[in-house]
Amino acid sequence: MIQSFRKATQSFVIWIILGVLALAFGLSFGLPSDAISLGDEPLVKVDGDTISDADYQYEYMAVTQLMMPRSKMDPKFMELMGFKEEVLEAVIERELLADVADKMGMAASKADAEDLVLAGHMILLGETIDLLRGEKFNYDWFKRRFLPAFAVTEPKYLEYQQEELLARTVRDLITASTLVADSEIRAAYDKRSNQLSIRYARFPAARYADLVDPSPEEIDRYLAEHKEELQRAYAAQGVRFTRLGKQVRLRFVQVSKPKAAPTTGDAEKDKLVAEKAALDLKMAKEKIDGAAKRLADGEAMRAVARELSDDPATARRGGDYGWVSIEGTGSGLEFVVDETAKELEVGKASAVVEGDEAFYIVQVDGTREGDVPEEEALRELAEEALMRSKGKDLARQAAKEALEALKGGKALDDIFRTEGALGAGGIEGLPLGELPPAGEAAASDDRPQLRVTGLFAKEKPIPGLGPQPELVAAAWEGDEKGELLDRVFEVGDDVVLAGVERRETGSDEGFAAAKDELYRELREMRAMRLQAYFVNRICREAKAHGDVSGNDLKLERLMVYDTKLGNDEDGKRVLRPYVVCDRVGNRGGMARIGAAMANPSSG
Repeated sequence: MIQSFRKATQSFVIWIILGVLALAFGLSFGLPSDAISLGDEPLVKVDGDTISDADYQYEYMAVTQLMMPRSKMDPKFMELMGFKEEVLEAVIERELLADVADKMGMAASKADAEDLVLAGHMILLGETIDLLRGEKFNYDWFKRRFLPAFAVTEPKYLEYQQEELLARTVRDLITASTLVADSEIRAAYDKRSNQLSIRYARFPAARYADLVDPSPEEIDRYLAEHKEELQRAYAAQGVRFTRLGKQVRLRFVQVSKPKAAPTTGDAEKDKLVAEKAALDLKMAKEKIDGAAKRLADGEAMRAVARELSDDPATARRGGDYGWVSIEGTGSGLEFVVDETAKELEVGKASAVVEGDEAFYIVQVDGTREGDVPEEEALRELAEEALMRSKGKDLARQAAKEALEALKGGKALDDIFRTEGALGAGGIEGLPLGELPPAGEAAASDDRPQLRVTGLFAKEKPIPGLGPQPELVAAAWEGDEKGELLDRVFEVGDDVVLAGVERRETGSDEGFAAAKDELYRELREMRAMRLQAYFVNRICREAKAHGDVSGNDLKLERLMVYDTKLGNDEDGKRVLRPYVVCDRVGNRGGMARIGAAMANPSSG
């Protein structure tokens, strides 16, 4: 029998205390009380053996204490991933594999399990956990602390570990008999070693949609042609059109006033600064007065705002600020804007008004309150959809024009902004000691941003663009010397131009160096798939012959979660109910993923 060893160090005692706390934490996640109180009937029968409530309880507590990261110990997460189902299926899998080993004439003795314990190892969900991490084994701790934490006796724990040893042996046999051809290893090497770096520019459709001004006739036509589609959108977004407070659709032209410069104490210099500020203020006033004159002459507010407004959020949209409330806390704009809007008739532009930060011309394009009539809501949805559609057309056109400009001899820097550029001239073009406010240079430069992804593997998603197999294929086939590929790509709602920045390919020397490690990795991955297929198949076959069966009543009661996410408002089950053998082969599946996160050194 196992003999006592020296007491563990203080750090090891702390580990024990944390384990006890984890027990309380694990039990708080609904370890079913009926797992102990439902009588002597087993949960599942497997080839003449039985899985009892106590067997399940041990596995549940072991996994929640030793393998699941605390960040994942969330009741809703546990139900969505089917944590209880995963635990029970892992026990069934262990029993099935141990039975296979027994039929093959293999054996794991009590002494083998004791040796495992003495080494400070524990097998759980097929993973070998190092409990001691270099410390010496302490039998008194094992007997008085470790075993009670899992509500298990020493003989029963050793029996579990004997079964785990047998199950691991079967898995090891499958792994040892798994082969991977050299051609597969080379293909995997090439996939990882063949890397690409792409330069690209994105033309966002939403940004170009801001330039679209649909006419009433165009909206009517779009509404007629897409009525059913818009009605579905209305059904999904109806809440944005119901029970509204008093709102106005606000539009404005803004010309900012110069910011006051701090005094320096130098009278001559302060005088020059004040004179410049007065001149800047005069110019701002002349600019807004010029906007007012153009509006008075009949020019559209949208056109004037796009040309003269300096508000970065609305200028491109023709000054459109959208539907907002100007009551209570207001629109978020200066007080004078809201107060002016309250007095305006729909469609009439205000005179120039002065705020603390800027001069404004305000216009109200519409008002609404309560429930918006369906026809008005559909028109608004039609306007938005039409703007998106035309915005994508404009983005595509802009991308093609950029390609044509490149072919015509323009440099990339003439067409695109580069990452980190401070305006067109960069930092060298700025006066010594002066930097623009954060984002100001970028905002004033309307050219698309040219970005570089850096190297990524051929089969991986493109950094910043996501999975784009068509673009990647074109980049591998394209001319590495060309600055951009001669075609336009669609990425979601946006349009993208791209070119090869750099390509790297594998070599025979690199393959020779990586071959052994790749072989080991590929063999393990294939072996895991074979193991999963094998044990799932024998479970289903045994179930079909009646050698594996579950106690339906007990299983139904066991797989209940306090969160009730699996049921709808009427109590009807919406998540798929548990079926024996469904998850066998995963070795705990999601729980093992949690194990890898919590114990990256285990295994």
